[in-house]
Amino acid sequence: KNAIDKTMNDRKQIVLPILEALEKAVCHTVDNIAGFDENTKVLLASDTSGSMFWYSIGANSSVKCYHVGLLLSMLMRHKCKNVVAGMFGDVWKEYDFSSDNILKNTVRLISKEGEVGYSTNAYKVIDSLIGNKRVIDKVMLFTDCELWDSNNGGNSLAMSWKRYKRIAPDAKLYLFNLAGYGTSPIDMKRDDVFCIAGWSDKVFDILAALEHGENAIDKIRRIVV
Repeated sequence: KNAIDKTMNDRKQIVLPILEALEKAVCHTVDNIAGFDENTKVLLASDTSGSMFWYSIGANSSVKCYHVGLLLSMLMRHKCKNVVAGMFGDVWKEYDFSSDNILKNTVRLISKEGEVGYSTNAYKVIDSLIGNKRVIDKVMLFTDCELWDSNNGGNSLAMSWKRYKRIAPDAKLYLFNLAGYGTSPIDMKRDDVFCIAGWSDKVFDILAALEHGENAIDKIRRIVV
């Protein structure tokens, strides 16, 4: 028993400083995100549908789109003060975590896998806002854009968003396409809907540039990776 305890203590002494260093690095990344101050009202919704688990982000990686979406959402959770955060699948569920620890919150959300099911009902995120008459500035969906009504009830993200704009005419919808299957659940010709494929933290800079009328290609060229 003493040997086991010593081994565990040794591991903690190694792992904890690494986690603390990673947390500091992640927080530094958040501080540099442009276009989203602490007064911005934001909803962060992560897709937990089955397709989010299909592919890893790399040949030798066990990290799925599902994990990336949760991490990106917790980055923004830390950045903004007026935040609603959660996951959607069969249903939409909000989770009230402290904004202090990005990586810990991400791990906590990962542990909630299965609680909302594995369907694609993104429209329920917007319907929740409509039902509660809650005005949000920016609605962000971290998804692979494979979204439809699993109940075959004729509902859709596009229809719900159109209804929501009657309550919040200035709201904007952001689709973070983490897989890039080539599908779009809503008309991208609208001036209140933004879609960008990829999962770098730099996507937030691109969206901020688009909102301010800056040429996205010029912005991308200036990004230092």
